Parts: sequence; C-alpha cells; structure tokens
Amino acid sequence: MYPWKTSFLGYVYPSKVTLFKVKFFQFSEPNLARHFSTLYNKVACPTMCKYSVILAFETSCDDTSIAVIKNGEVVSIATKSTLEMFKKFGGIIPEIASRGHEANIYSLTLEVLEKAAIKITDVNAVAYTAFPGLPGSLHVGKIFAKALAHLLNVKLVKIDHMMGHAFSYAINNSQDLAFPMLSLVISGGNTILYLFSSITKYKIINQTTDDAVGECLDKIGRYLGMEYPGGVSLDKSYNPDKATLKTIKHLPPETNFSFAGIKSFVNNFVNKNKGKVDTIEVGSSCLKWCIDDIVMKLEYYNDLLKPKKVVIGGGVAANKLLANTVAENKNLNVVLTERQYTGDNAAMIGFYASLLLNK
Repeated sequence: MYPWKTSFLGYVYPSKVTLFKVKFFQFSEPNLARHFSTLYNKVACPTMCKYSVILAFETSCDDTSIAVIKNGEVVSIATKSTLEMFKKFGGIIPEIASRGHEANIYSLTLEVLEKAAIKITDVNAVAYTAFPGLPGSLHVGKIFAKALAHLLNVKLVKIDHMMGHAFSYAINNSQDLAFPMLSLVISGGNTILYLFSSITKYKIINQTTDDAVGECLDKIGRYLGMEYPGGVSLDKSYNPDKATLKTIKHLPPETNFSFAGIKSFVNNFVNKNKGKVDTIEVGSSCLKWCIDDIVMKLEYYNDLLKPKKVVIGGGVAANKLLANTVAENKNLNVVLTERQYTGDNAAMIGFYASLLLNK
C-alpha cells in the first residue's frame, strides 16, 4: 500500500517521512521488531555470545568515525574529517557538524564493514559515544547505534568519551594495561588527570578550572592570526630559539590546571603591540609555557602517587613539543597514545567497550 522503507529510528515509515535509511535489511511490513526477534536470535544473542566483534561509533564533535574491533584489536576504521570545512569559519559550528554526521554515518559504516571483510550480522555488540560532546552530534551517533543494535538484537554499550581517550594508549596492546595508572587526557575540550585503580574505578586528581589546554592553544593561535586550528599551527611553527618571551608565572604543581591566564596574556600582548608582534616568538613561548605546566604537574603527581604507568591521550597528545619534552624528562616514563588515535576516533570507543564487555 505504501512504499515502506526503514528509517534511522529502527521502525518502518513511508518513504516521505524517512530521515535517512538503514539499508542493511529490507522488509515490506511495519512490524520490523517481530521479524528481528525471530530471524536474528540465532545470529547474535547477547546472553550467549562472547563480544568478539564490536561496531563502534564516535560522533562527539565534528568528525564522524566508525571502527570494527575484533577480539580486542582494531581491524578497520574510517573517519570523515571536516577540518577543511570549518577552517573558513575559524571554528566548529554545531548544527553543521550534526548534519555532517547524518550525511556520512551510513556510508562510513559500509566502508568499515567492507575493510574488515565481515557482514553486518557478524557484529555482536554496538558501542557509541554517549557523552561528553556536542548534543546534536552525539544524538546522531546515538540514534544510529541504537537502531542498529535493535535491528541486530545485540548488546548496546554507552561509552564515556573521556574513558576512550584515557585508555587509547593501549589500543592493540591491551597487555600494556597496569594499575594504578595515571592518565592525562588533554584535548580541545578537556584537561583532566585521572588515577585509575581498575578499568572502571578512578579518581579525578586534577582538572582545569577554566580553559582546556587545547582550547587555549587554539585561541592563542587565533589571536596571532594563525590558521585554524591554532594549536596545530603553533606546533608546526614552534621554534625553540624564539621561545624566550617572558610570560606569566606557573602556579604551584599541586594547584588545578589553569590556562586562562596565559590566554589572556597573549590577548593583551597582541592588543598592546599591534603591528609589532613577532608571532613565532609569542606563539613558541606560550606553547612552551603550556607544555612545561603540564609536565610539571605530571612530575609532581608521579612522585606523589607512584603509579605503575603514566599515560597521555587526547588530541593535544599529538603535539610534537609535548612528545619531545616528556621523552627528554628523566623523571618521567610516559606512554603517549599512538598519533592516529589521539584525536576523536571510534577505535578508542570500541576498544574501551571491548575492555568493559570482556573483562
């Protein structure tokens, strides 16, 4: 009677109200749930299967990322970056980011399944980023993941984005897990230091009282007229011979992270010295200030808490100056997340889900 098609909600609607289609299965009746409860129980039963194949979704901000984790290892990942789109705006516009996820999530899902050489019915768990992030972006990933898990009748796992970053250093190397573990997550939206006693038990030891370090660096880059994202531009243009500008004093290591002061210093310095600013000198000096502040606190808490492992994850973990500084520090033995897993990615979401499901 109607040209029925599956919608992203996991039920059947006329095509004129379909928002976007899940084409893995095709039926011509509205009672889709009844079909799957009988047809797919033997394929994927959450109470009987080991969760060996996990399909993971990460849509917390602007990049759409999907990965397949098999027996705890990343077998395929596909990420659609929107960096070039947002360069002209100088930052992320949440509504555009949400629409980008909606446009890309289906095709990327097909891509990772093909790369992994598996069928959709081989999946026995679906994981997605539940929080924190942009509400609209999170919603797209959540609805798609929930619909797919319902259609497949498999386990659905909500993942804290921060836990993904905290354990991203161990992706494809789960044998490297050791507790107690000091994990620093540094990104555009967060600067948090965790002390983990297990996969799920932790204390927040320190966190920023104002700006995240990634946000601070992006804004410093913007004040200096550098290309978006400013933090990446600061890293690329860093010159140690020019990192000599006297900026502001560091707070004692036991105090909370704070990056609003160095950000305000740059803003005031640029406004007072219009036309006379050496952008490399200012940018290099302030980047060094931020990295020194991070390492100073890591040294302090490493001596105080004596963890078995110190790790760093998140987008700022890709910073070359940070990597060089911790490598040269004889008082620290820091494990940095592999560069490809530092930004927002579905591999870390699926990996942490595999730790939770198979612990």
